[in-house]
Amino acid sequence: MGRYDRTDLGAYSLGLLDAAEAARVERHLAACPDCRQEAREFEAVRGLLDHLTQVKST
Repeated sequence: MGRYDRTDLGAYSLGLLDAAEAARVERHLAACPDCRQEAREFEAVRGLLDHLTQVKST
C-alpha cells in the first residue's frame, strides 16, 4: 500500500487522533494487514498499561 507513517498507529491505539485522522488510519488498516497486526500489538500493550494503572490505584 505504499509508504505509511506508522507513528499514527500508536496515537490511534491510544485514542489521541481527531475524528478525521482516526478515519484515515481506519481506511489504511482496512487495506494493510501489516499495520492491522501492529495496531493489535499496540492495543495489547495499552490493555496491559490500563491493567497496571488499575492495580496501582487500588
